[in-house]
Amino acid sequence: MEAPNDMDTSKAEKGELEHAQTNQSDSPSELELQKEKTLRYVDLENKNAFKGDDSDGKIEWTVRKAFAAAFLAMLYTGSQILLYFIGGSLSFIVKDLKTSAASGWLPTANTLAIASVAPATFLFSGAGLLCLGCLLLGTAHSFGQALAGMALAGAGAGIGELTGLAGLAETVPVRYRGYSLAALTAFVFPFTPYVMYSQLLGTYHTWRWGPWISLIYNGATGLGLAFTYFPHIHARAEGFSYRAILKRIDFMGGFLSITGLTLFLVALQAGGYTHPWKSAYVLCTLLIGFFTIVAWIVWEWRIATHPMVPRELFQGQRVVSLAYMVAFVAGMNFFSMLNFWPLLISTVYDPDPVKVGLRGLVPGLMTTVGAIFFNAMLSTWRGGSKWILVMASAILCAFGGSLSVIRPDNEVMTIALGSTGSLGLGGVIVPSATVAMIAAPDALITTCAALSLSIRAVGGSIGYSIYYNIFEEKLKARLPIYVGQYAVQAGLSLANAKIFVETYLLDPTDITKIPGVTPQILAAAMKGSQWAYAESLRYVWWTSIAFGVLSMACAAMLPNTKKFQTNRVAVAL
Repeated sequence: MEAPNDMDTSKAEKGELEHAQTNQSDSPSELELQKEKTLRYVDLENKNAFKGDDSDGKIEWTVRKAFAAAFLAMLYTGSQILLYFIGGSLSFIVKDLKTSAASGWLPTANTLAIASVAPATFLFSGAGLLCLGCLLLGTAHSFGQALAGMALAGAGAGIGELTGLAGLAETVPVRYRGYSLAALTAFVFPFTPYVMYSQLLGTYHTWRWGPWISLIYNGATGLGLAFTYFPHIHARAEGFSYRAILKRIDFMGGFLSITGLTLFLVALQAGGYTHPWKSAYVLCTLLIGFFTIVAWIVWEWRIATHPMVPRELFQGQRVVSLAYMVAFVAGMNFFSMLNFWPLLISTVYDPDPVKVGLRGLVPGLMTTVGAIFFNAMLSTWRGGSKWILVMASAILCAFGGSLSVIRPDNEVMTIALGSTGSLGLGGVIVPSATVAMIAAPDALITTCAALSLSIRAVGGSIGYSIYYNIFEEKLKARLPIYVGQYAVQAGLSLANAKIFVETYLLDPTDITKIPGVTPQILAAAMKGSQWAYAESLRYVWWTSIAFGVLSMACAAMLPNTKKFQTNRVAVAL
């Protein structure tokens, strides 16, 4: 055996070349194959694609492949439905668990976990974590257990969305990724009436059926994937020991990003609600979180040897970075609509569960229709990504912002505006990720999808925290005053006004024990409550206009993507 030369020795000492010996023999006499590849190399020219840019782009489908694709789409859907059910059931959860002070953290914990876990994913753990989170939430009798369940489910959702999104996108020609992800999004259709489901279940049965349905759905999906989905290991990691791969995981970057975001969001949730904005608790948490995020950016940009955000992902083009900016803003508007729309239609108008469900039906359908339509347009209109996202962002900005005109007496207009705005919302949620994956190198498509989901989830967490804080601050100032004024105008004596308002808001079951309370007074108090919610929610929609304009500006700067949309197929399913 030849002795290694000095160059090989120096490389080994520096750790530039590591390998794991892979024994593929069935008997000791057969040859032992050794694979040596460097994880530092990124195939920016896509030379290792299953089919090249000039190929016919045809895919041979079998029954197993068809089922695998369907289960991937189900995993993507299953990753979202728990958040839908919780968003539509928050009022029932607050009453059941007797905690309103931190209810906004339920959706925030879910989306923050998505953002934290998505960049480092393990295939089949997604469905497992989702099932565990649903189980914890469905059996919760304390806010702490519910929060833990949402966080675990969020971790599973980050993995599940990533697996479904990237797993399907990389198995079809790049030019048809818009069509494939439109088909994937179509699997969400059965759950688009989530507001109606949540209201009916919460009123006539229990809100816990939402997590239980999610548990059943994701359990079936996990079993289906186990028997049909056998993904190919990417060449960059194939043949390497786990030790060699672990050395290249950016643990410091992960710690800084998760810590910074968590502290920052805790401050946003607490400021002006559980603690004054000028308190040491809020200011210290906010500043430490902010500077930790700054430290993470510096670490990734200047220091990290193997950053969690690969520089090659942005090399030679601006498409990915600008698509990420659109995804960030889309996340802000998506999670605000997801959680505030059910609140709007159940507090500003008649709270009858069937009527609330019907009000939420069309906007839910339009969000899914928008995602399908604009995704398909990306493949139909090759090179038109810029104008497609600008159009969707403009619809969202114009009609989402116009929801500020809502009043208890213009229900039809509110539904029409919300439905049209939802069409634009669907047009920026998934299509922004699709645009990024069209331009990303094949070797980094999973990373690209993961970062897209993380950025969208971070935007959603920050956006929801901002919106919720603004809304809660305005509502606290208006609700007691409006309820008292309308009740007094209906005949309630001033002497009983204070006790009436306190009882009406905190323990409405005892409201009839107050002297002089009549059905007319209760109806008037309800009307006052509706006006208080309407006037408080309009600040949320006004705030969304600024983010919508920012989304349009980012989309308008996107370059033409036609050169990326070829017949290349990254891997075989």
